[in-house]
Amino acid sequence: MIKFIILFFLSLSACAENNKLERILVKLNSFNADFVQIVKDSTNQIIDESSGRVMFKKPNYFRWEYEAPSKNEIISDGAFLYLYDPDLKQVIVSKLNKQLDMSPAMLLVSDNVHEFFNTKLISNSSNIKKYEATPKDLERAFFKQVIFNFNLGQLKEMKVIDNFDNETTIQFFKVIQNQDINEGKFLFNYPDDIDVIKN
Repeated sequence: MIKFIILFFLSLSACAENNKLERILVKLNSFNADFVQIVKDSTNQIIDESSGRVMFKKPNYFRWEYEAPSKNEIISDGAFLYLYDPDLKQVIVSKLNKQLDMSPAMLLVSDNVHEFFNTKLISNSSNIKKYEATPKDLERAFFKQVIFNFNLGQLKEMKVIDNFDNETTIQFFKVIQNQDINEGKFLFNYPDDIDVIKN
């Protein structure tokens, strides 16, 4: 769900801020939080609301658990991506490199953000900083913009604008950053009697 022409002087300024965002993300080695997610369409109408728990650890480990209104899981064990729907008793398994290159998740779990995204500072107050990331290859990406909201160095909100102008806002609560997370928490344990679809 995620463009620039600036005069020479402003380009230099933006470049410096880009480096600041990359430094923040490089230092963000792990993340654990509750979240609330709201999706609005291009007319600003709410079309979906959900909540759950998220954790990630570099490189390329993450676990996104939706708990309400229905349960779903998106898990990366560093090599494969698992999309699990308990109601359908189905899991879709894909190689991670096929899915991650141009996704918003890559911004959080990768250290080579500058290869795939342009970034800039869009708001700066004493405690709150907002950054914008846009994919360099718009044809491959399913989104055109991601906005990060940091409060006192903690990631508090992400906003993703997709190619249809739908807006997904994810607010994070009970945030814990840079605390070691056992990699076993990112393993997908296959339940009995589920359909496995390999992508």
